[in-house]
Amino acid sequence: MATSEISINEKNRMTKTERLNGVLRSLRTSSPEIIGATVVTSDGFIVASHIPNEVDEDLIGGMAASLLGVGERIAADLMRADVEQTYVRSAKGYIIVNAIGAESVLVLLVTREAKLGMIFLELKRTLNLLAEHLDN
Repeated sequence: MATSEISINEKNRMTKTERLNGVLRSLRTSSPEIIGATVVTSDGFIVASHIPNEVDEDLIGGMAASLLGVGERIAADLMRADVEQTYVRSAKGYIIVNAIGAESVLVLLVTREAKLGMIFLELKRTLNLLAEHLDN
């Protein structure tokens, strides 16, 4: 019983960024095809990140904000709806940008060999966890 109390107290002392990084780390561990995961504000600022060292966080933030802006414009003008997700496919893999509410997005870097159906299932679960942590 004391062990669970300690873990609850430790969890309460963790910062929002630490909790978000824990979720991102768990996401990457659960699916080896996900090579990077970042939470970015709609302005392009990094909130939490778990990416390889060779990837520039600031570049991800700026590109995600740009992609989100274009996606929002396309969704609004052509579909009369809010953007939920956009992704880019390249020869090496995918960049998936998914809304986590009105102010943040999750950016995933995924290998080309990934089964997108499985990635999207994991993404849905992760978005719920991230939304909980962002609200608290």
